[in-house]
Amino acid sequence: MTKQDLVDQLASGIGLAKPEVQAVVDGFMSLVMEAVASGQRVELRRFGIWKPVRRKGRFLRTPDGAHELNLPERTVPVFTPAAEFRKRLQAPQE
Repeated sequence: MTKQDLVDQLASGIGLAKPEVQAVVDGFMSLVMEAVASGQRVELRRFGIWKPVRRKGRFLRTPDGAHELNLPERTVPVFTPAAEFRKRLQAPQE
């Protein structure tokens, strides 16, 4: 499902115009990205949590072992699904 598919389904499901739904989806995504980028945790109960996680720096080797690369310390966004979300993925698909 793409962002446009999401907008289309939401618009038809709740009866709002697509441009209005598009603005809401874009606004939601921007807020989540800004909050996580500033170090905050974003929690949507029964859905999941987005949070920034600090990864240690490390050395990598190329597949042939000829070169070693230094991967610096960095912060990455992580999404952890809520228990209800995980259960839904485990339910038999019909």
